[in-house]
Amino acid sequence: MANTANGFVAEGEAYDKIVYVSKVRLQELKKKMNGKSKGADITSEDVKGLMYPDDLDDESVLIPVDVTGEECPTSYEDLIEKVGALGAVKAMVNAADFFEKNKKKFSTEQLPLPMTVGEWMSFLSTEEGLDEEGGEEEDCEEDEEVEPTPKKRKT
Repeated sequence: MANTANGFVAEGEAYDKIVYVSKVRLQELKKKMNGKSKGADITSEDVKGLMYPDDLDDESVLIPVDVTGEECPTSYEDLIEKVGALGAVKAMVNAADFFEKNKKKFSTEQLPLPMTVGEWMSFLSTEEGLDEEGGEEEDCEEDEEVEPTPKKRKT
C-alpha cells in the first residue's frame, strides 16, 4: 500500500515492501539506538508504536520505507519474532535509508509519498470495509464475463 500522486495504491509488486512508519518515532528510536544504552531499552511496544501509530494525532506524519533490502516481514509481530525489538528498529532505519537511496526507481506519479495518520486510518477503514463486503478480494480470473443484453428491435 502506498500514497502516491495519483492517490492510494493498495496492491502492486512495486509496493509490496513499502511500509509506513511514524516519522517522529523513527527519529526518536534512532536516537535511542545511537545513545548511551545503544538501544537496549527499546521494547516491542516501541516497535508497535513505530509501525502502527494509531495512537498519534491525525496530523502526525508517516513516511514510506522500503523493507526490500532488509528481507524482513512487514508486520511488527513477525518482525519482532524474527529479529527482536532492537533488530526491528535497526531494520526500519535501514529501510528508510534504502527507500531514500532507491526512490528514483519510481516515476513521479508512482513515488510513495508521506501521509498523515488520519489519511492512513481512513484508508485502512476503507480497506477493511471492502474485505468484509467481499469486494476487491475476488480473483479477476474467476469473474464471469457479462455480455450486454441485446436491444429489442422496433416492429
